[in-house]
Amino acid sequence: MNFRTILYTGFGMVIFTMVIVMVIFINTLNHQTHQMNEIVNDRYSKIDISNQIKNEIGELSLGVSSYARLNYKDNKKIQSIRQSFRTIDGSLRDLESKLYLEEAKNQLTILEDHYFLYRANVEEILAFDFSTSYGVSPSLLSAVDEIQQDLVLDLETLIEFQEEEMNNTLSNAEQSNDKVLQNIIITLIVSAILALLMAYIVVRSVTKRLRKIKNVMGTLLDDNHGYQKLEVSSNDEIGDITRAYNEMATTLERQDQLEAQYKEEIENQNWLQSSIAELSLLVQGINDLQTSGNQYVQKLTNFVDASCSVLYLLEKDEDQNEYLKRYATYAFSDSFSDSSLTKIASDRISLGEGIVGQAAQSKQAILMNDLPNDYLHISSGLGITQPTSIMVLPIVTDGELIGVMEIATLKEISPLQKMLLKQACEVLGVTINRIQRHQQVELLLKESQVLNEELQSQSEELQLQQEELRTMNDELEAQNKSSEMKTKELEEIKESLEQRTKEVVNSSKYKSEFMANMSHELRTPLNSLLILAQILSQNKEGNLTQTQLEYSNTIYSSGNDLLQLIDSILDLSKIESGKMDVIEGEVSISELFTQLERQFLPMAKQKGLDLTFNKDKELPDMIFTDEQKINQILKNLLSNALKFTEKGNVRLQVTKTEKEGLEYATFSVIDTGIGIPSDQLPFMFDAFRQADGTTSRKYGGTGLGLSISKELAELLKGYIQGTSATGNGSTFSLYIPLGKKQSLLELDDLRSEEAVTAIEHESAYFEVAATNELEPFKGKKVLVVDDDMRNIFALTSSLEAAGMTVTFAENGQEAIDLLHDEHTVDIILMDIMMPTMDGYEAMRIIRSMDKYKELPIVALTAKAMKDDRQKCIDAGASDYISKPVNLEQLFSIIRVWLHH
Repeated sequence: MNFRTILYTGFGMVIFTMVIVMVIFINTLNHQTHQMNEIVNDRYSKIDISNQIKNEIGELSLGVSSYARLNYKDNKKIQSIRQSFRTIDGSLRDLESKLYLEEAKNQLTILEDHYFLYRANVEEILAFDFSTSYGVSPSLLSAVDEIQQDLVLDLETLIEFQEEEMNNTLSNAEQSNDKVLQNIIITLIVSAILALLMAYIVVRSVTKRLRKIKNVMGTLLDDNHGYQKLEVSSNDEIGDITRAYNEMATTLERQDQLEAQYKEEIENQNWLQSSIAELSLLVQGINDLQTSGNQYVQKLTNFVDASCSVLYLLEKDEDQNEYLKRYATYAFSDSFSDSSLTKIASDRISLGEGIVGQAAQSKQAILMNDLPNDYLHISSGLGITQPTSIMVLPIVTDGELIGVMEIATLKEISPLQKMLLKQACEVLGVTINRIQRHQQVELLLKESQVLNEELQSQSEELQLQQEELRTMNDELEAQNKSSEMKTKELEEIKESLEQRTKEVVNSSKYKSEFMANMSHELRTPLNSLLILAQILSQNKEGNLTQTQLEYSNTIYSSGNDLLQLIDSILDLSKIESGKMDVIEGEVSISELFTQLERQFLPMAKQKGLDLTFNKDKELPDMIFTDEQKINQILKNLLSNALKFTEKGNVRLQVTKTEKEGLEYATFSVIDTGIGIPSDQLPFMFDAFRQADGTTSRKYGGTGLGLSISKELAELLKGYIQGTSATGNGSTFSLYIPLGKKQSLLELDDLRSEEAVTAIEHESAYFEVAATNELEPFKGKKVLVVDDDMRNIFALTSSLEAAGMTVTFAENGQEAIDLLHDEHTVDIILMDIMMPTMDGYEAMRIIRSMDKYKELPIVALTAKAMKDDRQKCIDAGASDYISKPVNLEQLFSIIRVWLHH
């Protein structure tokens, strides 16, 4: 049953009960209904319209006053003022249509006279030319203020008249109310019972829907499920969370597609460039056309998965007529036959003759698909087949034709293969040109030697030959420059590939930023939900029933579960994107035992379990690793062991182990719990996996703990192994390599932001612990800056309960305007993500004001990604706390900074 059906059913039962009672007293209520309708539909609507006009005139007056203080013409403010006039005009017309008493109409006439006079004066202000004078005339402003005051008095007179008429009508209605009061009380009692029942059903439905959201979000990082979507069935906060998740899933899915596309493009470019480079290296240093042509054709044919290829080079006959001569082939036969005749392929083709000759003449590539059956056959020892596509590519260098390459394939040539063929022909053209030039040089050298021997006396002719050689050398140098240009083009392509790689990296960055923004969007509604649920669970006024307290505790617990799931997903995202740093230092195993014992011993005693910690004497007490991450892993392993163990014991045993020539500190968590089936053990480190669905329902949890622990262990250059059997307990072992120690100076530099913050807070709190718990807050004034009214309401309720005076602003600009007027603010709670002006800019401006340089500013933000705290501190924050806000932590931080 959906939420709407539950509401309809509940309200239907209430209406049904009320109808039964109301039928009995229908005659009496008819008269009362008539009077009440007169109050609501007539008097109240007039009063409401009058109040709207009064409020609009007040806001209009502020806008006019603000505009008059400017020394320039602000068109936006002018448009805003005139929009207010249009709103007031509509309200006056609406009010005039509803008035029917002569006295009220006379009062409206007076009001309209003052209004039109006020509007004329304001228009004079709006038309003021600031270029001829510095500001608006004070007398004109004074006249506007006097007329505005008359308008307000007229509206108050009209409102008082309508309220008097409404009171008279209410007095008459009260006489009828007494007659049916007893019956209405009975109706209300029955309705209240049904309403309570409906509330129970609604709360149960909300909890169920929250659990559904949590379960679907649990599949977010599971590749087997993909990015599942949630059905949006309502427009409440849960519906907002659902829509936010669906947007996140859609964006992530789109991002993955873009990354896959970028990856495919980069791989194609890498293949293309590496193939071109390999072809270039293949013929480098070879000066024989036949050898280089055969090797080049064979390699290129393999690169494009072709089955047959032929290389033709341009030559000239005795009459200097150009033709194409077959130089190199791959899997080519001079003759082939079909059912009717035998055909012989020619090794000499004139320009313009056939497809090859036409490609040479036009210097344009030709692609042919769907070849006829008798065109060409490709044969092997097992039989013959027919090609699907043939591509003929001219080989051109510096605008001159060098030759033609003909390629036959059994499948259509892809666009990437076409690119490779065209670039390969360019490289081949440069290579052939180089070889031909080299051969010409060699020929000239030989001729020069012959001439030297035969015509030693002809020095002038020898000099001429030397000049020809110099010319040829110049041509070779030009050819080398051409090769250098090709190399430069290859470098530019390489730079392009590097740019594509940067785009992929930026894509990953955008994904992380999106995760941070989605964390903000999800944490913002959770913040008010958790704070208000926590306030209700405290029941300071003592007016909640035990059942209602259980409801609030259930809401608080469900919200915390959702928060933990969000944090776990962010942890996995940080690890996958490489944004989680390893901060190594000296870790004392005995101190680690003390911390873990302090946290888990009460839980073990509550369940009647023995919890022990042991360390081998061979292992030193101090090891070198990341203390925070190893603590997180062991907490998760111990938590799982205690959760799934009903009787017996849980122990943490640390030993020294040697594997594959490396020494490890092995932390083994051993329990006597329910164990894990052998077929499920290989999947225990997968995200969102537990042994089976029944354990998930009985013991709770998202299944992210072991997955995060496995990733953290790999960050520490270690690993986790698990062994278990159903009913015989489990053993999970963490292997941490024993490496070199760093200096104390390096350790100081590597301390994390969180550790620094914790130590600073803890130290500042040893200073103020002796004071009364609520004494530091009484009489202190706090400014709350947040664009979400739910958060403002939740924080205001908590802070005022502690004795503080609360003012609020909905963005950074409003906060700065308020600080210009206020002089007694003791502390500011500043949100970061806000419209108009965000928290970063607001804090920078506040710190630039002399009287607020030392004012405590605590940043409250739902952004919980890496470096967010440092960004807040750099912008001017005194401290930082992430949403959803823990009230005890918030009051502790406020107490510290008020003490400072």
